[in-house]
Amino acid sequence: MERMQAEALEAKAEGIVGVDIHEESHGWGSHVIEFFAIGTAIIPDEDAEDHVIPDPQTVLDLS
Repeated sequence: MERMQAEALEAKAEGIVGVDIHEESHGWGSHVIEFFAIGTAIIPDEDAEDHVIPDPQTVLDLS
């Protein structure tokens, strides 16, 4: 996650969306856990004068 954040900051992103995190244990190493995280950095279009990133909205109703 820190690497993803660092890369997004380096790219001057305003945020990261669609983050998916996977955790997996391997049989060949009882003390080994693999983490895999992927997401999409949101970078504003500098050519758009009215560019605004809207607030996130709930996709699934959790109630």
